[in-house]
Amino acid sequence: MKERSNNPKTAFVFSGGASLGAVECGALKAIVEHDIQADMVLGTSVGSLNGAMYAYNPTLEGVKAIEDVWLNIKVWDVFSPSPITPILSITTFGLNLISPKNIRKLITENMEFTRIEETKLPLYIIGTDIKCGQEVVFNKGLALEALMCSVAIPGVFPPQRMHNYSIVDGGMVNNSPISTAVRLGAERVVVFPIGVPSADQEPRTVAEVLIRAFIFLLNRQLATDIQLYKDKVELIIIPPPDCIDVGPHDFSKSKQLIEESYAKAKEWLENDGFSPNADTNLHPCDVHTPPVNLMEAVIPEPEMKVTTRAKEGFKHSTKGMKESFEKTTDEIYTGLKKTAGEIKKKLLKKDTEDESTDKKE
Repeated sequence: MKERSNNPKTAFVFSGGASLGAVECGALKAIVEHDIQADMVLGTSVGSLNGAMYAYNPTLEGVKAIEDVWLNIKVWDVFSPSPITPILSITTFGLNLISPKNIRKLITENMEFTRIEETKLPLYIIGTDIKCGQEVVFNKGLALEALMCSVAIPGVFPPQRMHNYSIVDGGMVNNSPISTAVRLGAERVVVFPIGVPSADQEPRTVAEVLIRAFIFLLNRQLATDIQLYKDKVELIIIPPPDCIDVGPHDFSKSKQLIEESYAKAKEWLENDGFSPNADTNLHPCDVHTPPVNLMEAVIPEPEMKVTTRAKEGFKHSTKGMKESFEKTTDEIYTGLKKTAGEIKKKLLKKDTEDESTDKKE
């Protein structure tokens, strides 16, 4: 690696990962509290939303604004619940299963600026031209439209057509855009990864298998970039929580993810300090460093019977439903209790007023 300067040009790189973007928020809070600042900001997919808000207001107050968004976001704010859109897409050869109107509304309501050039720090938003697989980097123009390109998960949201490009989620080619930061002149690259799922929990549904596959693919790309650039720049990977037990479609656990990632980043800063850690960063998807995991192939365990799978699936589903019902019941009980208290106060107030009227008469 080239000789370090006393004040290296620093890039903050925010990865994509849907609801796991809350992990980046907690880590960013710890980094900003540690008085570490960026000279440029790059973001892909949901990381572009975090990065855009930080680039506009790179202070603790700005991080608090990002945290408020994550604490209030619901799954329907991102994925519009409409059965019509997929049916129309299938019957009319459309390109998306979910309407982008809700996520467009979410971005519009939380972005305090219109053009990318208005941010305090240089902002670079990453997309992918789905026609040829080329990376597209927005550094000026309408922030909303650039962000809509970066978050357009292929097949889920429609590609955004502009300048003869058909642009989708930047994570398809550069989920953690270290390479782009280096090409833009960064001497120190600070990466905010999303982490990986816990190895203690085996996926039980098709959706969970696909989600894990998606997360590991993104992390595999990051592992490659770490090996490619660790000797070219000061590369710092902010360690995410050890076990991520939240799926990228689950926006109800944002508070948990923020708290866990904040605690993990604070612990790392206090124990190891803010310094290059590519060689000590243990990445589970890294195939470029030892050890080699040799294993004998044997006859695998038989697949579960259909009836067993059905029972396990039903059990897994009912557990989630039970938790949801209990939460809803608690909310209803709390609401009724509050309403009853208000009614009681009003009745007592009315009785007092009536007594005062009777005494006067």
